[in-house]
Amino acid sequence: MYAFPWLLLLLRLQEDDVDPEEVVAVLQESISLPLEIPPDEEVENIIWSSHKTLATVMPGKEGHPATIMVTNPQYRGRVSLLDPSYSLHISNLSWEDSGLYQARVNLRSSQISIMQQYDLRVYHSDYASEKPSTHFCLLTKGLLIFLLLVILAIGIWVIQVRKRYRMPRMKKLRRNRMKLRRKEKPGSSPS
Repeated sequence: MYAFPWLLLLLRLQEDDVDPEEVVAVLQESISLPLEIPPDEEVENIIWSSHKTLATVMPGKEGHPATIMVTNPQYRGRVSLLDPSYSLHISNLSWEDSGLYQARVNLRSSQISIMQQYDLRVYHSDYASEKPSTHFCLLTKGLLIFLLLVILAIGIWVIQVRKRYRMPRMKKLRRNRMKLRRKEKPGSSPS
């Protein structure tokens, strides 16, 4: 009697541990959310949801296709199944289609259901090829290049300051040598 609440809590915690698969799609185009079901398992039904129940899929009897009952009016006429994988196909994507999607596959052979989650992000066609973090990567690369240029400029400045500091010493030595040569007697030669 006391085990039932603990079993429900355990099942609920298992559901929360599923990491959603990120799916990127283009506005007004189509996307398929792939569903992976073990081949040796028999499916009782599949419940697709996004914010609320979207559709229920009932597998067909032998030789008959699966039936899909769309329960959310927002998806009527835009949702279909890809047989035999039961993957959800959404056409004519809109901005409102962005968000978390979940597929709960109830199996006939066991009490546990398979859960798969997707994070659908719909973009305009100009931005669909770029992932959301691309702008951050470009900014980071730009800052690194700027930092390298600053370090290079400081290095060149330090080298030039050292050259200026050394130059006066060399000039003094040259002047002293010239003074020594002038002080020698004009007629004497070392030979």
